[in-house]
Amino acid sequence: MTTAAPVSDDLQPVKRSSSYEFLPPDMSELRVVLLGNSWSERSSVWNFILGETRINTEEEPDQCLTFRGELKEKKIVLINTPDLLHPNISEDKLRQHVQHCVRLSYPGPHVFLLVLQPEDFTEELFSEALQSPETLQ
Repeated sequence: MTTAAPVSDDLQPVKRSSSYEFLPPDMSELRVVLLGNSWSERSSVWNFILGETRINTEEEPDQCLTFRGELKEKKIVLINTPDLLHPNISEDKLRQHVQHCVRLSYPGPHVFLLVLQPEDFTEELFSEALQSPETLQ
């Protein structure tokens, strides 16, 4: 029969830490591309990540915006895309935006952060988001 070890009152709670601390030390920077249906939502996430308001959530530009800086002493590149998931975007315009995003994130992004409200996540949007980038180059 197995008995449980006594619980000690001096146990310290588990300390949560940011996963950002676990980046390999040789990684020169973290490159994050924000995708989604809404400029204001992507911009709000951008501002949240940076911990301050850096861009206006109302005025959507027709090109990618890039922030290069430091976050907790690590280099980060944030790329906020125009609405690449819009159903009426032409394939030519989509190709231009994706190529520009690829250049801004050279040699390539580490993370694609899909910013959506739960009710906006449809099968069609899921299929579009998974479209191979190679077909757009």
